[in-house]
Amino acid sequence: MIVRLALGAVLCALLATPAPAQAPPPGYPPAPGGPPAGPDLTCLCLKQSVDDHYTDMTAKNGELTAAQGELSHIDSQLAAARGQVDVNNQQSVAQFRQMLAQRDAAFRRSHGDLLAAAQSATESYNRAVADYNNQCAGRPLPPPPPGPMSCTITRSP
Repeated sequence: MIVRLALGAVLCALLATPAPAQAPPPGYPPAPGGPPAGPDLTCLCLKQSVDDHYTDMTAKNGELTAAQGELSHIDSQLAAARGQVDVNNQQSVAQFRQMLAQRDAAFRRSHGDLLAAAQSATESYNRAVADYNNQCAGRPLPPPPPGPMSCTITRSP
């Protein structure tokens, strides 16, 4: 009688446990109505990191594009002015040299700090995307929790 009771209890426990194919991956989905936790929160934070890096990369690339546009405009002005410079007129030569100095400054801006900042922002964005893909690819994102989300992303070496 005790053996039957024990076997019945074990059988009930086994039948009440979902099969592995029916069980969601650990941490998915979050409790209904509750804030995301575990992998859900990690993926939401990584997605936020990707979005933040994209915004930064877009801004830096916009600054670089503007500087390159300025350089191109000055190059066009120089090309037009080159044929009209009177080498015997000091004022004409001084104006042309001033345009060359402006062009040199624009070149340094577009090929110096702005280029380095745009490249760095692009590399950071690519790392953020790789982190997100490595940890969250193929997983649906839950809706973000109401209110501000506190995320601290640490990169593994």
